[in-house]
Amino acid sequence: MRHQRGLRVLLLSGVLGALAPQVTRGDDLADKIQQMEQQLQEMKRELEAQRAEQRQASEARQAKEAAAKEAAAREAAAKEAVTKEVAKPVYRELLDRVKVGGYGSFRFESNSLPSVNNTFTLRRVVMTTDANIAPRLRSYFEIEYERFRQLELEKSFTGQDGGLQTETAVEGTNDSELSLEQAWLQYDLADWAKLRMGAILVPLGRFNLRHDDNLWDLPRRSLVDRGVPVIPVAAAWDELGAGFNGDIPFSDSWLANYQLYVMNGVSLNSDTELIAQSRQGDTTLNEIEVKVSPQTGTFDLDNKDAKGLSGRFALSPSLNGEIATSFYWGRYTPDFLPAQNLYSISGDGRWDFGFFEVEGEYVYTHFAGVEDVVRGFAQHAISTESENESETLENEVEFELANLATDKQGYWIELRHRFWPAFLNRTVLGSPFKNPQLIGVFRAEQVWLGDFVTEADFTNSVLTQLDTQNRYVNRFTVGLAYRPVPLVVFQLAYEYTQTNNGESLAGVTNYLPAGTTQNTANAILVGTAFGF
Repeated sequence: MRHQRGLRVLLLSGVLGALAPQVTRGDDLADKIQQMEQQLQEMKRELEAQRAEQRQASEARQAKEAAAKEAAAREAAAKEAVTKEVAKPVYRELLDRVKVGGYGSFRFESNSLPSVNNTFTLRRVVMTTDANIAPRLRSYFEIEYERFRQLELEKSFTGQDGGLQTETAVEGTNDSELSLEQAWLQYDLADWAKLRMGAILVPLGRFNLRHDDNLWDLPRRSLVDRGVPVIPVAAAWDELGAGFNGDIPFSDSWLANYQLYVMNGVSLNSDTELIAQSRQGDTTLNEIEVKVSPQTGTFDLDNKDAKGLSGRFALSPSLNGEIATSFYWGRYTPDFLPAQNLYSISGDGRWDFGFFEVEGEYVYTHFAGVEDVVRGFAQHAISTESENESETLENEVEFELANLATDKQGYWIELRHRFWPAFLNRTVLGSPFKNPQLIGVFRAEQVWLGDFVTEADFTNSVLTQLDTQNRYVNRFTVGLAYRPVPLVVFQLAYEYTQTNNGESLAGVTNYLPAGTTQNTANAILVGTAFGF
């Protein structure tokens, strides 16, 4: 047993001795494999690092190339801009700063008054320029050609038969007028303080500021502002002066606007009409009518040595509407007549209710001391009528005081409905316009004149007769307008006008030559107006 046990121990020792080298060689192999894996990982990391460096280099190279291309493009654009600027004509530079625009209007009228023939009328053509001279500096110019086609003047100054001969001939169209409506310079000190100087529209009421014909859907201007002017001078009324205007935002939706100006102001002035006609034999009668009425103040020396003041304050709660109040105050008599003032106050507004709109204006004007003014005028004019007669020539001069009343007041209100039937899109009225409109319009107007001067007679500088009346004028108009685009309108309207029973419309309106007892008039108006 001991022998067998020893044999077993000997055998086991041999086996272990034989296996020992193999175990050692297996451990070395594992170590080598591990080393190889480590080397492989290091090679991978080095490869990734090399690739990253290559990517960064490539990206840097691409960025450099892109920057170079962009710099080259900017340089080329700058060179091109300089070339264009150098080559750009002067007129192109002018057009970049100056906007040329204007508007025009025409009308056909058929009236029930026999003295108003069915007629076409060129209402007016107006040209405007709006120039941005420099940052904060702006100028505006507007000139009107009313019923105007031509004006021709011929003059000669010669010596004949040892003497001198001078001839003057003037040719023009009937009722023509060429007038400067606006010409001012504005310096924008801030949004709420803009200094404006020059010929400025008087901010009394909304119509005088927005009188462009293409802005309205009826082919006749309102009574208050034009036909029986309640404002001191018929629209478009401008004066020479200076002042401030600006916008004051109260919130994101509430915006206020104001205008305040000092100006030469309204003054009584004269218009002279010469009527030459033949009488019996070789005697020629010259009738000279001198009409004295309130007119726009002078654009030269102020003949009143006093200034007028006018302002307007408007508030817009939203884009849908505006309400405003305005005023005018100043002396209206020249310095050779008694000093008397006039004042006007107005309220106006506009509001949109979807497809319905309401717009209107009220004006009240008071002329102080009308009778004193007439007496003072009589002292200088001596007599209402005067005559001077020779063997072949007789001259008659007649003075008339017009448009004078102690109190004037009136209003107009317009209701509009904008609509467009879908089936018209496929007609010439709808195509190719983007948003054409039909507008139904109703305008109601009334004017009241208190102590309106109808006749003033004076002899040897003494007032002998002063007649006044209380008069009124009502007018109602319904119409339909078509606007293919916002700046162009075609108009169709019917209007009815009425004044006191037994009186004449001619005595209170400046556009209806009615007979002595014709107190009503019916008219069909067809018009068009355009802006650009």
